[in-house]
Amino acid sequence: MKAILTALAGAALLALGPAGSVMAQDATRATDLFQFDGASGYSPGGGVITDRGGTIFGTTSIGGTGPCSGGAGCGTVYALSPPAAHGGSWVFNKLYDFQGGQDGYSPFAPLTLGAGGNLYGYPGGGTPGAVFRLAPPTIPGAPWTFQILYVFTGKADGNLLAVSSPLVFRRGSLYGVASGGAKGCGQFGCGSVFRLAPGPAGGAWTERTLFRFRGAATSGQPNWIVGFDDADALYVSTSLGNGAVVKLSPPASTGDGWTESVLTRFAGDGDGENPTNLVLAPDGGLYGIANKRLAGLVFQLTAPATAGSSWTRTTIANIADHRYGPVSLAAGAAGSLIGAVQGDVDFFAGAVFQLTPPSAGGAWTYTELWDFNRGPDRNPLNVVTGRGRNLFGVLQGGDSTSGSLFELR
Repeated sequence: MKAILTALAGAALLALGPAGSVMAQDATRATDLFQFDGASGYSPGGGVITDRGGTIFGTTSIGGTGPCSGGAGCGTVYALSPPAAHGGSWVFNKLYDFQGGQDGYSPFAPLTLGAGGNLYGYPGGGTPGAVFRLAPPTIPGAPWTFQILYVFTGKADGNLLAVSSPLVFRRGSLYGVASGGAKGCGQFGCGSVFRLAPGPAGGAWTERTLFRFRGAATSGQPNWIVGFDDADALYVSTSLGNGAVVKLSPPASTGDGWTESVLTRFAGDGDGENPTNLVLAPDGGLYGIANKRLAGLVFQLTAPATAGSSWTRTTIANIADHRYGPVSLAAGAAGSLIGAVQGDVDFFAGAVFQLTPPSAGGAWTYTELWDFNRGPDRNPLNVVTGRGRNLFGVLQGGDSTSGSLFELR
């Protein structure tokens, strides 16, 4: 267990590493809830989400019954439900086997939970992109219903092949980011933000491009989207250059387009680059992670007190655990943030951390909650708060495992 270290607000504040560490008392334990075995899927990707009942949902990029990879499978969608009685076993349910056709293969973006318990997502390979819905059965134990809602053409509507952000569900519609569009941003184009909405009386879903990125003049290559705030705005992180975070405001009147405001640009090196994994807190705070050489950082963006003034970016933690930075970020309990450091196969197995906000100004506190060198598996992709306020996540595993789902308490 690493130290509980305190960052100094406003600067490159917390560096976590072997040197200068102080042992913290154990306050958690990790339990392996389920081990993937190929038929259930393997090589889990995109992380997990949970619903209010404590069920864990996620995807695997290989495995299942599909014909991809010489019969190794095209990937799956799964659910892991908590035991009905204390001390019982968690129940695994494979919801869908991708087949490598129009449904695609190898999903790697996190799923999105919508109204009625519906799951939304998209595969990582195959067509230029297809958004799907998995609807729970009306009769317990019956199969879930898989439906392709929209297939991207790779033309004016862009594509999803270079995107790993989850979709945003709101009022029956889906919002997301796409690659393609203007060619001034490199191989994947400058990208866009889209909305998918169902037709009247459950008719065919249609795509509408809300905003097209233009490149160097503003920003481009979107990689993550969150929303919505009290003013119905979306927030997007981008990768063009060293990256930026932008706010997209809805039109003020019919016929107007969405308006982009660049909230911050990253300068690379010690300032960080390629921001992603944005988290929009209930109080309007915006958080994310960014890369640094042999490390990473967690940043906070604070809205101005006066309209028209600039947003303020603060680095609340620099993380260099065995020279690895964070790969995920999510909201935790009582205003905290939780995340994962992935690590590698042989040397460092990865870790789960928590950032606790200051009680009255001052510094955020970094706590390493678990080091997976202590088991049960390795290489965490993400961690989320779930049943009983315990933490749940997915591990990609090492050379001898197919990955697993864990609980941290």
